[in-house]
Amino acid sequence: MKSLIERENPLYGRFTRVLDIKPMDYYDSSLFYPSFSNEDKVALYSVFGGIPYYNRLIDESLSVRENIIDLIASQNGLLLNEVPMYLKNEISKINNANEVFETLAAGNTKFTNILNKSHIASSPILSDVLDKLMKMGVVEKRAPINDKNNKKKAGYYICDNFTLFYYKYIYKYISQLNVMNEDAFFDRFINDDFYKSHVPSVFEWMCQQFLIRKNKLNGIEVPFFEIGKYYYDDPVNKMNGEFDVVTQDENGYIFYECKYKNSKVPQAVVDQEIKQVKNVNMSCYKYGFFSKSGFDLTDDSTIILYTLDDLYHSFSENI
Repeated sequence: MKSLIERENPLYGRFTRVLDIKPMDYYDSSLFYPSFSNEDKVALYSVFGGIPYYNRLIDESLSVRENIIDLIASQNGLLLNEVPMYLKNEISKINNANEVFETLAAGNTKFTNILNKSHIASSPILSDVLDKLMKMGVVEKRAPINDKNNKKKAGYYICDNFTLFYYKYIYKYISQLNVMNEDAFFDRFINDDFYKSHVPSVFEWMCQQFLIRKNKLNGIEVPFFEIGKYYYDDPVNKMNGEFDVVTQDENGYIFYECKYKNSKVPQAVVDQEIKQVKNVNMSCYKYGFFSKSGFDLTDDSTIILYTLDDLYHSFSENI
């Protein structure tokens, strides 16, 4: 459809309105499976993302595990070939796209690292593949909000959860999937990493979506105009890195930490996170924390707290 509005197309410039339909966020996606617990909603979103077609197929009479197996992690999964099919329709050299996706799914985000870890022949070829994937809306380039023009600090990320899940757990193990019992396959190649790493990582992105949605509804006391990663140098420990969720408003920065664990966040953890922020001389005037299981803290007006329930209950009156 996007090719219709490109300059070389005869219809170029003749549209009265063009709508770029984005995937749903975590909250709208959850309305497709309202009977699941909030924890299960996070897990389902981390697999099926915000595409209505995928979410419509989720069976509320089945568990999260059973839905994953039924739809993608089995030889007869209805969505097993979904990613290869959409890629073949959009990209001529599918092997290059597979190389890029597999490298990104393994956590390599910087251009140089992607080039070195993949089998892409050259920088121009990699740039071309990344450009096509970004135009398709399945990969996005993110730069830190405090250094947007620094290309070396920008990273590439798979922004479609379903594609990310496919390349993390299905693509690299497809030969095993074809010869194993589906439950044994899930236990061996998906279960542990999925709940320990993948779901907490997607939860972090959900927290960012929550803040954006709340900001658009005028629910943030001081509305922010930037949100994203914040790059820092730590001269004390001689290291650098990124804080993943930081907002910027007229008063400065607010740092957010997202904890997806089965225990409450204690005061010691909060104190340690705030100490780390101060060590890198980041000018925060408030600190925010998201927790799956709640908090065990003393009152502090400079700290903003959100629980998993807040992510799903804050917007029910706006439906």
